[in-house]
Amino acid sequence: MTTPFRTTRRAFTTLLGTALLGGGSACGLSGTGGRAIVFRMGLRTALSPGETRPGHFTTDTGWRVALTSARMVLGPIYLFENPSPLQSGSSARWWRRMRDVLAPTAHAHDSFFAGGRVLGEWDREVVFDLLAEGGGTRVLGRSPGIAGMARSFSLLLQPPSRALGAEAAPLEGRSVLMAGTASRDGRTLAFRAALDFPPPVELQRVEFVPTEVELDDEGLFVVELQPHRWFEGTLFERLEVPSGGTAVAVPPESQVHRALLVNMRRHTAFSAAWE
Repeated sequence: MTTPFRTTRRAFTTLLGTALLGGGSACGLSGTGGRAIVFRMGLRTALSPGETRPGHFTTDTGWRVALTSARMVLGPIYLFENPSPLQSGSSARWWRRMRDVLAPTAHAHDSFFAGGRVLGEWDREVVFDLLAEGGGTRVLGRSPGIAGMARSFSLLLQPPSRALGAEAAPLEGRSVLMAGTASRDGRTLAFRAALDFPPPVELQRVEFVPTEVELDDEGLFVVELQPHRWFEGTLFERLEVPSGGTAVAVPPESQVHRALLVNMRRHTAFSAAWE
């Protein structure tokens, strides 16, 4: 029997795939509205400013964090023609006005589609080890798309599915699993944080991440994970350290867990590059 989660994800992917194909057909892939292309999709852990190792950074609350392990499930990934409504600038304001004039009922629908035409996609979920590549890029594979300027992208965070098999085993059924140390003022604590992003889709997606890349054949669109952004505002001093110096299992009710859960769904949690 199909689980509600898989049904939700399948419906979501089908709708977005239809948007991609429909957008291409409406504009004429062989005409002036954009041609069919194939490009590559990749993932990379961004370095914090001034750092040389992924997963090492100092938070805005003064804690020096060093991740020793970090894995997560993410995807699908969709690239849109419209700029993010969250970013400032006249271009984004113009696109918002045009959307309101041309599609005044858009706000009543799933906001994912406010990105306009889908120009590219990676329609699968992926287990990504943030530290495995040493700051390098993991190329996922080739993706269909439409030539043109992508101005925003969105992605899903979700629990691992059975389809991922043994690759997802280290996640222990969680959406995100991270471990490391946090140090400040001569105090160091080890921590382990597990996060879940269950359905509905509205609570799983990271929407309208700003970008500006010209999609074309054989290029590489890299989604960059920004773990130093995920830990903004975290107050490790509020965690209760168990006796014996063992690692703190960050509880769901803690300020650190809540901050991570919120920050990872912000549009600043990810960025993109075109190579």
